Amino acid sequence: MPSTLDATPPSTASATADRGDSPARRGGLTIADKVVERTAGQILKDLPGVGGTSSGLFGIGANSSMDTRPSVDVTLSGRSCTLAVSLGLSYPSPIAEVTEQVRTQLSSEVEHLTGVVVRQVDIAVRWLGARSSGSDQGRRSLQ
Repeated sequence: MPSTLDATPPSTASATADRGDSPARRGGLTIADKVVERTAGQILKDLPGVGGTSSGLFGIGANSSMDTRPSVDVTLSGRSCTLAVSLGLSYPSPIAEVTEQVRTQLSSEVEHLTGVVVRQVDIAVRWLGARSSGSDQGRRSLQ
């Protein structure tokens, strides 16, 4: 379910009300689940030591890699959301510490970029693997 946000900063709310430009007259901002999902996935992909699984045809040929974006499922409820993340971590790493760091950074950046409050982040560590070969290090792209 998309989330609708008031795009008026608090400091300008009274100035716009004086001009008759109230948020109700201007319209609203709707953020779809998919936008939050893709934003969270890209944030996770940019974190060191975090990877995902690319899906193959009917699950055949699936590939786990540090160069793949982790999967994220988003449940939006008004101006807040819950994230369910499935990822892989580099080995060796302290899983509890790393997942707590991932949870904190993901919540903070999703809230900053989308304006949607993250209430909960559930993380499922699906695999542990060696770091990337380095061939794609430094290169970032949106998919």
